[in-house]
Amino acid sequence: MRSDEELETHLKAGIAIYNSGEYHAAHGAWERHWLKINKKDEDKLFLQGLIQYTAIIYHGMNRNWKGMEGLIKSSLRYLEKFPQNYQGIDINGIKNYLENIENNMQSFSQKEIPKMTYEGETIEISDLNINSTYIVARVLSDEISDYEEDIIVKAIEHIRENPKDRESRKIENLIIAFAREKSFRVNAYEQIKRRIEIQKEKFEDIEKLFGV
Repeated sequence: MRSDEELETHLKAGIAIYNSGEYHAAHGAWERHWLKINKKDEDKLFLQGLIQYTAIIYHGMNRNWKGMEGLIKSSLRYLEKFPQNYQGIDINGIKNYLENIENNMQSFSQKEIPKMTYEGETIEISDLNINSTYIVARVLSDEISDYEEDIIVKAIEHIRENPKDRESRKIENLIIAFAREKSFRVNAYEQIKRRIEIQKEKFEDIEKLFGV
């Protein structure tokens, strides 16, 4: 995957997570790509601004005005370096929102948190391609204590190693459901976990059979 494609994949995943209401988790999608970028790359500054933006929302929801204050100034410093629209993101919209709540942080309202768009379109998790959906699944399984990211990682590895396998298609559909369907998330995760454990047991049986 080219670096620009990888950035787009992570950007869209984070936006969709954010738009689903998992504001704090959204930074996870961006941070995974941010860690890979050279510190002199302008996209690193761009992602840093977005990561801090979601942290501001998180602090606002917890009425942590002091935490919000410093991050608003910092996020604006990062984002002011970029044009009105950068990498498909409406930078001006984010800056205007931050400037408004900076003037009256205690008026922060969860109901007024703006949606994020990509190329002018509001993106939901159901709009994502499979690679962005995998990122969403990994981020949510890492963010939410009820799940283990390692299970999702192993499931994705199994799919990629066995792309034409019927079981892989079933696991892929469960990962999509885990990412998209909050009400079905626990059930989907348990099925993914069970299927991965079965695959592990089959592999171990083959190893024993052939003395590997």
